[in-house]
Amino acid sequence: MATMVWYPAAGPAPDPNTAILMVSMDAPAATTGPYPLVILIHGLEGTGGLYGALGRQLASYGFVVAAADYDTGLRGPLDEGVGREDQWTTWLLYDRPANVVRVIGYADTLTARGGMLAGIIDTSRIGVWGHSSGGTTVFQAGGAQVNFSELDAWCAVNKNEPSANDTCNFVGHEQAVATHFGVAEPFAAPMPPLWDKRVAALVAGAPGGELHALGDTGIAEVKVPTLIMFASDDAVVLPKDNALWAYDQISSQDKALAVFDSGGHMMFMNSKQANALTTAFFLDILKGHPAGRPRLMPDAVSFPGLSYRTTIH
Repeated sequence: MATMVWYPAAGPAPDPNTAILMVSMDAPAATTGPYPLVILIHGLEGTGGLYGALGRQLASYGFVVAAADYDTGLRGPLDEGVGREDQWTTWLLYDRPANVVRVIGYADTLTARGGMLAGIIDTSRIGVWGHSSGGTTVFQAGGAQVNFSELDAWCAVNKNEPSANDTCNFVGHEQAVATHFGVAEPFAAPMPPLWDKRVAALVAGAPGGELHALGDTGIAEVKVPTLIMFASDDAVVLPKDNALWAYDQISSQDKALAVFDSGGHMMFMNSKQANALTTAFFLDILKGHPAGRPRLMPDAVSFPGLSYRTTIH
């Protein structure tokens, strides 16, 4: 997978208030690291480079950011002779979280002795950010498990609801996914978790309609600090059945929910307000930076057009 990596570079500090932070290809890395790793996951059929504004901003605040093109090169030996619908389900529920683990492994090689960014990346505490379908993958990257028995039960009740289309398209294709997980019986138990336990913080922007493949018990396995954001005028996914459900069901003791009055589904590709909140969240959770926690308090996250609540104190 093609993967873009932004990192703090040597030289004068850029101005975070400029419209576009200046970057240089293969610039010498700064020497004040190592810097925590953040993984960016794009939406359906997107590319990692679409989120360059966030990647540059996080790098300017002392993170190394990796954004892969997750939707290329996914076919493997187990996909030979498999129908398109089975491939699609496997792609979303297995390949994407598996490739997050791959990208983390790639960062390990970059920061290892002799690597292109030797000693620069701190992979002991990792943040994962995702948009839309990537927002669903975020929860799997934080320990959520696919639960096909709960998926089928939910779809039996909700299959005629418009919000159920994305998730309920998985029904009938459970065995193909289970085969990739190495499981013979897809309904006997949830699929094994597919994540790197160094993941310590999650941010999901407008998480997609595939979420109910995790079920109530599957998404409850998420226990790391989590920030969920969406726009109330999102016409692509319905927040009530996705983002709000996820916020209520995850087991994270430290979690926050930011609801923008407008912006639509695609606002998280380049929203200064959402990016600022993301930056503060990662500064606090991954770095313990004193500037992070105050910016996450309700009084600080208070401006027209945003509703915010949090268990962080």
